[in-house]
Amino acid sequence: CVIYKVQEHIRTVDKFSYEPCVLSIGPYHHGSPAARNIQKEKWSYLDYVLKIKCDKNLLDYLVALEGLSKLARNCYSEDIKMDSEEFLQMLLLDGCFVLVALGGTRGILPCARRQADNLIAEEALVENEGQNKPHSHDADGANKTQNQTMSQEDGQDDRQGEERSTYEDEIGPWFFRFLLHDLFLLENQIPFFIVKEIFKVVAGDNVCIDEPFTHDIAKYVEGALRWFPKSIQEHDRPKDFHHLLHLCHMYFKPSRKEENYQAGPQYLYRFLNIGRKYLKLEHHHDDTENSSPVNPEMPSLQDSQQFNRWRRAAQYLEAGVKFKKREHVKSHPHSLLDIKFSNGAMEIPCIIVEEFTGTLFRNLIAFEQTCPQFGDDFTAYTVFLSQLISMPEDVTLLARREIIVHHLDSDEMVSDLFTMLSKDVVFDFNGQYYLKTLCQMMEAYCQSRLNRWMAWLWLNHFRNPWLVLAAFATIVVLVCTVVQTVYGILAYIDPPGGST
Repeated sequence: CVIYKVQEHIRTVDKFSYEPCVLSIGPYHHGSPAARNIQKEKWSYLDYVLKIKCDKNLLDYLVALEGLSKLARNCYSEDIKMDSEEFLQMLLLDGCFVLVALGGTRGILPCARRQADNLIAEEALVENEGQNKPHSHDADGANKTQNQTMSQEDGQDDRQGEERSTYEDEIGPWFFRFLLHDLFLLENQIPFFIVKEIFKVVAGDNVCIDEPFTHDIAKYVEGALRWFPKSIQEHDRPKDFHHLLHLCHMYFKPSRKEENYQAGPQYLYRFLNIGRKYLKLEHHHDDTENSSPVNPEMPSLQDSQQFNRWRRAAQYLEAGVKFKKREHVKSHPHSLLDIKFSNGAMEIPCIIVEEFTGTLFRNLIAFEQTCPQFGDDFTAYTVFLSQLISMPEDVTLLARREIIVHHLDSDEMVSDLFTMLSKDVVFDFNGQYYLKTLCQMMEAYCQSRLNRWMAWLWLNHFRNPWLVLAAFATIVVLVCTVVQTVYGILAYIDPPGGST
């Protein structure tokens, strides 16, 4: 796991997208003026962790993290100008904050309560077995002690919860809004094995938690990404990840890379190939547009070295491509990146664009650009959108079909946002990426002159219902005329009542 710092020339494009507003996690922005207020609040989260496990003191946590401090320091690409003591303190405070604020300790207190209940029940059973006859007041006393213990723990939980929410109540909705902004910044991360080590100490050796603590943290991230479709279901929540941005990146992975790009029955393409061969419906090559190679089952271009790219939504529409919002199916959920093209229709999952969307997308791109071992799926998706909606009218077209829902001032701002997202992004259009098959099939579909003719007829004539009615009436009249002519010829050749 290597946590990189964004290069300066990329940062200058949008400084807000890479630097924290209220919360600093990790060494890159440690001690920044914007995060000083919540830096004090981190001590209350540490105090909360210490109160959960009373038999462990501060030294136990420091000793546990000291063995990992060198490994954690090596996870950062930049030199950390902090001494070992300050770095260790930073790891402990930030690790406790991530663990508690994201709900990683929810299962510990119920576990401790069950252990206390079992211990009390065993003590009561031993006392009753030591006597000839169980006395009811002994059981009542055990129950009374158990209830007192549970009430004390409940009161402690309430007090600690009130202490942790004091700062949140003072800040209000802004706290949560900017907290989500800061948690998923590439430069604002600590290795998650630090959080795991803190959890091991606070949970103890006898862990009786029903689900791993990462389940609650992943659930928190799901809530932060609630506006985006996700293919990961509750029983498949990630358990192993390097940091929070990596966990967020997992929820944007395409669910089924190959299945989503089937173009329909192959006999359709064979039929079109026959039609092009015998009816001479060759591909129409535009001088201003680039083409791409396709697989053998589809119409292929002559030059396999042509530059691959996507077209604008308006150009696809002119070629007969239909745009649809991909509907959510509970039994087969899809990710935001699961784009499907079949029988001339492109189904795109709905994307919500608001003020902080650009920040999240920039950091996911930066994560893939600096850590290529995690793939380039999100980068390919962003480049695809940047070309698909490169003009405001393209955004308007997709917004009418509810594929894009935005809260910005204009469609032009949405188009500019995705254009800037793809700036300085290194992406190989001729490489292997998850949308390459879709790109090739759509290019083949657009190169078909037959598809262009059908789309031209529909867009310019058949969209008007009166024109459709007039064309239908004309066809009926033409058919009736042909039938009448045929009958006239037959009557002339073989008149009724004539000799054979």
